[in-house]
Formats: sequence, structure tokens, C-alpha cells
Amino acid sequence: MLLGLMFSYSGSSVVEGAVPTLVAVGMLSPAWIALYTTFSRVISACAYVMARLLGPYSPYRVLLICEVYDMVITILALWLLYEGSLSTSIVLITYIILTSVIPVITSIANGTYAGALLLESERTAVSFNALSLSFLTLATLVIGRPLGSWLIDDSITLVLGINLAMTLVSFVCRWAAMKRDTVLTTGQPRQALEGSDASRLNLLEGLRYFRGRIFCLSASSPMTTPLVYLSMGLFLYYIPLWLAAGADNKSGIVAVAGVFGGLGSMVGPLLFYALKHLGRYRRHVTVALFIVAIDELITLVMVLVYGNDLSLPVLCVYMLLNFLLYLAAAYCNVANLCARQKRFAGRRYPDMVGIAFSLASLFMLAGTWSGYLLRADSDPTWALVLAATIALLAAMGMALKKRRRPPGAPH
Repeated sequence: MLLGLMFSYSGSSVVEGAVPTLVAVGMLSPAWIALYTTFSRVISACAYVMARLLGPYSPYRVLLICEVYDMVITILALWLLYEGSLSTSIVLITYIILTSVIPVITSIANGTYAGALLLESERTAVSFNALSLSFLTLATLVIGRPLGSWLIDDSITLVLGINLAMTLVSFVCRWAAMKRDTVLTTGQPRQALEGSDASRLNLLEGLRYFRGRIFCLSASSPMTTPLVYLSMGLFLYYIPLWLAAGADNKSGIVAVAGVFGGLGSMVGPLLFYALKHLGRYRRHVTVALFIVAIDELITLVMVLVYGNDLSLPVLCVYMLLNFLLYLAAAYCNVANLCARQKRFAGRRYPDMVGIAFSLASLFMLAGTWSGYLLRADSDPTWALVLAATIALLAAMGMALKKRRRPPGAPH
């Protein structure tokens, strides 16, 4: 299952990684990046509805259909490029739009699978969450996108061909995993997932049911990680651009920031898996939120004192802060995910997967556009002030809520 996940996301990321290079060489308009980001976030915001539609079906079946759909669209795009009746940019844009729904569906299916794992073993579910999030970062930020940026200079056809090959390998891995699976094909966990005492609700009833749980800040709340995304989105994409403004090698600065962020995102879930036994989920989430807030405050001080001075010591500090920020965010994400699986285990969990994914997308989109309006690429000061305030309030809310909870109260 994990191997299929890695190949699937690697293939998609190869194409995504090619887009910035095509913008740089003038094949695509720079506005395409902003428009596609908004479009993909809107698609992700529909995850709750998608989760309700996909909930009754086996995650394996959903994932296999996604892989087949991706292969069909890729083959069609390759044929259109070979036939030559449409321009390369039109084919590529259409391909990206048609496949933009795949990551959302894949994330929902993997989340549902992890929820079924928890009914068998919480330790197994935590291990799957940590490894899948770490593998996902490896597939996208370390392998897929750099490979796409590098290969697009040779041929768009080669990029799509690699995606097709990786998708085929992913299909084979998922098919083999489905044949060996004992969690969703037989046994008590699948029966418990389907026969939970929590009956399935229609769309409006589901929204009313989850309303009180959505806006209650806790370790299992679907609001927790989106608040981190809202905070980070205010400056995440703009700090590297601001740093690179005064550098000769602008692409190098942006690339290094991306590498350090990717490494942090890989280490965070693995670190949580190693430290999970040290406390309950609430403690892990609270500490991670405080680290995010402190990291943003230190970054704010660095901006005020040193600006975008790119001397080696200052640059190293900026990159270290970037690494720690991604690490803490990924740590918070996996702790929040595990707590949510435990709290909402059962038939309603697919709905919660969709709600959490929708909120994360909307909050990240809100943060990104707010950072743009604050002109964080020219001066990230106010974006960092607002970001640190959001993270600090969320961390304090978690900490104070723990103090108010009476002794012996359930998690």
C-alpha cells in the first residue's frame, strides 16, 4: 500500500514539477501558477462531498480506478502531442486540470484505509500514518518535482511517459496489496467499519452533526491542522522569494528552501512515531503548535534585525528555521490525524476525512491570498506577525483547555 502511494504521488509530482520551468521559459503564463493553485484548492475544498460519495466503497477499488483514470488521461495526452493538432500548452493545461481531482480522492481513500487499520490496531494505524506522510513528502518534494523540473528541458513527452510508468507500477503495487490484504477484505475491522453504531447521515445532517466538533479546538478536531496551514500560508511561499530578491542565484535560494522544507516534512511524522509513547495526543499537538509559533516569532526577529542579508550564517539560520517549521507542522499534522482516527473511528470517519481535507485546503488558500495582499514577497513582517499570532493563540487554546479539563476526564 505504501509503495503504491509513493509511486502514485511521484508520477503526479513529475508533471507538477515541470510547470514552473515551463513558466520560466515562457511556454505558460505566470498567472497559471496562481490560477491553478486556486483551482486545486477549490477542488480540495469539495473533499467532504467526495468523501461521502466514496465512503461506501473499498479504498482499494477507489485507488485502482484512480490509477486507471490517470493512465487513460496520460495516454490520451501523449497521443495528442504525437498527433500535433493541439498546441503543447493546451494539452498540458487540460491534462493537469483533468487529473487535479486524483490527489484529493487518493488522500480520502488512504485516510479511510488508515481508519480501518485503527479498528484492528492503533499502533499499526499510527505507523501507517507516519510512514505514509513521510513517503508522500519523499515522493513529491524529493523525487517527483525536481525530476520533472530537470526532465522538461528534454521533452514534455518524456515527463508524461515517466508519469505513465510510475502510475502503472502504482497500480500493480495496489493490486498486489489488495490481494494480500486481511483488513478490508475479511475480518472484524471491516465489519466494524461498516456496522458501526454511528449510522450514516445525509449531507445536511452530517454537517449539523459535525458542526460542534469542527469548531472545538482539540487534539482530534479537524480545525487544528488547518489553523497551522492558515498561519504558514501567510508567508510560506513568499519568504524564499523575498530572500532570493537580493541574490545572484535566485533559483538556488528557492531550491534550497524547498529542500530544507521537504526534509522537515519527512522527519516530522517519523519523529512523532518515535516519541508517541511519551504522552497523549493532546500533549504532542500542543507542543507542536508552540514550536510553530516560536519558530515564526524567531523568523520575525530575524527579518527585523537582519532583513534579507544572505551572509552564510544568516542564511543557515533561515534554512534551519524553515526546516523546523515544516517539521513541527508535519508533526502536528500526524498527531492530529491519529487523534482524529481514534476519536471518530467507525462508519462516520470517512466524513471526517473529507471535512478535515476541505478545511485544510480552504485555510491554506486563505493564508496564501492574505500573504499576497500583505505583500509578503516584498516585506514579510506583517505576515509573520499575523502568522505567529494565529499559531500562538491556537497553542494557548490547547494548553488552557487541558488545564480546565477536570481530573480523570476522557481524552
